[in-house]
Amino acid sequence: MGIFLSLTVLILISVTASAIPYSAPETYSFQTEERPATTTVIGIILKSGDKFVLSDTATKSKYFIDDQDKARRFEGKHVKVTGTIDAAKNLIHVASIQEVV
Repeated sequence: MGIFLSLTVLILISVTASAIPYSAPETYSFQTEERPATTTVIGIILKSGDKFVLSDTATKSKYFIDDQDKARRFEGKHVKVTGTIDAAKNLIHVASIQEVV
C-alpha cells in the first residue's frame, strides 16, 4: 500500500506540474534618454521685457535664458554661453556664461 500511495502522489505531482502553463521570464528593456548636445553660443545678453535673452551674433537668433540670475550680471555684454538648446521652446539651458573681450 505504501508503494502504491507513493506512486499515486508522484503521478499527481507530474500531472499537476505539466498542467501549469510555462511562461518565459519577463525581460525588461530600458530606454536610455538621449541627452541634448552641449553647445556654445556667442552673443549679447539683452533685456526683453522683464526677461534676459541671448542674442546670437552669428545667426541673429534670440534665445530665452533659463537661468535669469546668471544672465543678470552680463546684461549688455558680449558673452559665450555654454549649455543645451531646447529648439521647441527657443530656450537655452545655461551651464556657464563667460564674458568675451
